[in-house]
Amino acid sequence: MRTAALLLAVTLAATAHADVFRVLDDDRDAAQARVDIIQQAQKEIAAVYFLAHNDRITITALALLRDAKRRGVGNVRLIVDANFQHIPRAVLAHLRDEGVEVRVYHAMTFRHPSWLFHRMHEKVVVVDGERYIAGGRNLAEEYFGLRKRNFVDRDVYVDGPSAAQAQKHFEDLWNSSDVSDLRVRVSEHDKVKASRLLDDAATGKALEGFIALNTGRNWSEGQTNAQSVRFLHDPVVGQTGDRVADQLADVIETAKSEIVIESPYLVPSGSMLTLLEKKLHEGVRVRIVTNSLRSCDGALPFAGYIKYRRRMVRDGIDLREYRGPDTLHAKTLVIDGKTMLVGSYNIDPRSANLNTEVMCVAEDEALARQLLASIDQHISHAWTVGARERRPSAPRAWRLRAWAARLVLPLLEGQL
Repeated sequence: MRTAALLLAVTLAATAHADVFRVLDDDRDAAQARVDIIQQAQKEIAAVYFLAHNDRITITALALLRDAKRRGVGNVRLIVDANFQHIPRAVLAHLRDEGVEVRVYHAMTFRHPSWLFHRMHEKVVVVDGERYIAGGRNLAEEYFGLRKRNFVDRDVYVDGPSAAQAQKHFEDLWNSSDVSDLRVRVSEHDKVKASRLLDDAATGKALEGFIALNTGRNWSEGQTNAQSVRFLHDPVVGQTGDRVADQLADVIETAKSEIVIESPYLVPSGSMLTLLEKKLHEGVRVRIVTNSLRSCDGALPFAGYIKYRRRMVRDGIDLREYRGPDTLHAKTLVIDGKTMLVGSYNIDPRSANLNTEVMCVAEDEALARQLLASIDQHISHAWTVGARERRPSAPRAWRLRAWAARLVLPLLEGQL
């Protein structure tokens, strides 16, 4: 690990970028930033999303992509994971006719049955190869605070040279054998209806009061630059290189004083636990906030977390559980109060071994203080594991599901 840490430091020095690095915690800001950079695009828009629902957020985003193509943006492309895209077929057909290209990742096929377990978990939109937004939010209303129960999430807006890394990764993914065109056939009548649906969405009426159109806002204005900004991603099929899990471990290895982790699903690998224990023995403080049974959106991930909870507390990790009722979904690390990582990576086996993930890493003490303040707000709404605090019980049905999930955990832990 020492050698890896040294190599990482050399790499950071050799590839240092001064980019605007703006944290998007607020749901409305996260939505508005996407609207603005899409409407300001001049040459191309490249977007990758794990999940796209058939709701106001997704339909409005697709309408903006279509209108960008209509006003002359050369390339407008979108990749969505095949198992988690719920865009209406008529809308897809209409977009194709309009020149907006949509492809899917790992469409089900008998030739590749293992693709069912290997998903594209990334959430990125890159504009003109110069600016991008990356983080935890999917294309769905619950990731922007528009449902009764929502995901508490975080993105980053980045403007600068590291956008070229994000653009290159998109091109590699777009041209890989993992991605395929969508073949949809619908009637002309259905396409006309889809066109009208996007026409209505393009006016902003569906999200009136939540977003505004044609603001001209520059999200880089007034922002300071962060140093050593890099866009981390898993290798595309056929490529060599370290997975995001290994790159994160290298960054954690450099910690001298404190490691702060925010991860909605916390099922640490043996190597991650060993690394954190090593840093604790070196005197590094480790704080982690994750979901409680009341806030977690899945019984199996929570059962996987329970397996390691006692060990983490016994090791000396300051472990907190988010109270809910919303679900914590932000994926963030802060090392030594200066190195920040925000993206799609969860501390679990699926992110480490099966999914494709992205993380944006940057160094800046002032920005890191702002990010830590945001995490501290979540911690203030969390229980301390092991402390004698009164906490309301989760509903009985949730507790029963978690208990049942522990029975099948040995068979499914690698899929969590």
